[in-house]
Amino acid sequence: MCSFGHDEQTAVDVQSGDSNGPLGLESGLDALRSSPEFRGPVESLGEHEPNEHLAVIYENRDEQLAAVVPFMRQGLERGERCMYVVNEHAEAEMIAAMEDGGIDVDAAMETGALTFHTVRETYLRNGRFDPDDMLDRYESAIEEATADYEGLRISAETTWILDEGTSLEQFMEYESRVNDLFDGADCIALCQYDRDVIPAEILCDIVRTHPHLVYDGAVCHNFYYTPPSEFFDDGCPDREVDRMLGTLHERTTAKAERDETIDALEESNDQLKRFAYIASHDLQEPLRMVSSYLQLLERNYRDGLDADAREYIDFAVGGADRMREMIDGLLEFSRIETGETTLERVDCEDVVETVVTDHQVQIEESGATVEIGSLPTVSGDRTQLEQLFSNLIGNAIKYRGDEPPCIEVDATKRGSEWRLTVADNGIGIDPEYHDQIFDVFNRLHAIGEFPGTGIGLALCRKIVANHGGEIGVDSEPGEGTTFTVMLPAVAPNP
Repeated sequence: MCSFGHDEQTAVDVQSGDSNGPLGLESGLDALRSSPEFRGPVESLGEHEPNEHLAVIYENRDEQLAAVVPFMRQGLERGERCMYVVNEHAEAEMIAAMEDGGIDVDAAMETGALTFHTVRETYLRNGRFDPDDMLDRYESAIEEATADYEGLRISAETTWILDEGTSLEQFMEYESRVNDLFDGADCIALCQYDRDVIPAEILCDIVRTHPHLVYDGAVCHNFYYTPPSEFFDDGCPDREVDRMLGTLHERTTAKAERDETIDALEESNDQLKRFAYIASHDLQEPLRMVSSYLQLLERNYRDGLDADAREYIDFAVGGADRMREMIDGLLEFSRIETGETTLERVDCEDVVETVVTDHQVQIEESGATVEIGSLPTVSGDRTQLEQLFSNLIGNAIKYRGDEPPCIEVDATKRGSEWRLTVADNGIGIDPEYHDQIFDVFNRLHAIGEFPGTGIGLALCRKIVANHGGEIGVDSEPGEGTTFTVMLPAVAPNP
């Protein structure tokens, strides 16, 4: 077990990160916002006058670790001293979790960048909770840390507050004094509260005294927050009523304004969708007329036209044809956008086999092979899913390299989702353009190099979004392409 302070510091791998501005609550929010472990929403500080406390209220071990591990990892990456107060017999489990989270615990502990302390060595060092003693220790720890490190980062498990020698009033007053100590110092703390252990009446006061709370996979901007300096003030009840009523009024007003904005946006979107459909549909007829008369001109007056004139007519007819293809694509996109997505149990294996049959001519002409793995049944719209796989398999055939196309369609289960992949050995896509390829009419190749309008992948993204899923791409030039589609799984029939 490490001591509370350390006399030496040497450079270690975990201190490779640069300091990203002053240490404070915003740093803790950034740690969760950028963390792969923490997947929930993270609200900003807003208008809060923050203390440097961030509290996580957890109901299981996963929720606890999802907040604690990235919080501590960021501190080590920023070159801070990280101090962890652990419950009895829990140190080994926390070390294992940190190592799983990419922290070199041994190296950090060896240099003193990371220290572990038991409750008996800290908060209950004198056999009971002594706020004055604990504040003195924190003040010394901040001075020691900031002398050699970028700051002090603390995370503490707090079931010790249930010790019979600790009163709620004593603890809350201590919290207020800690805020004064941390104010302006390069120090931040993440307090951990086990909801299954700590009584509700205590948690209510914990909620009131932390501007931001981590709960159920989200970092919440706490509108129940009461600054600790007001918590014990005689006028607190009146201010609490003012705050509650003001919050209700603000939230109601904001909700009404948001609803009005949503209604206006929905009406505007409906009008744009109708306009796009009508405009695209009505453009078809004049385009057909332009193309037809140009072809008549060429056929009836060919003998009187020189080579340049015939070439110009060919260019014009080709342009009209491309415009018609684009309009057809817009109409198709509009139908997907405005039409209903009827969800039912859809066998993806059957869908892909149908698509392969539809592409049989292109498959034979290109010498392609299509390998279909074990595909799941999902909740989806069969027509849309056929179009999705048709576009992906069609692209795999179209954007082939020198070798015959080899296309693999497979799936793996990821929790409550299915990860479906369509992989090929084609020409690949530069990572620089991975985000752009899903935009409408965004083509990466010159007209005539490959057929198409640049709307197919935009349709794919819209179809996947209609199913509550996500689509992504992994590709390098010359290395083939893998499209990944995440779709919600379907529970088996009883």
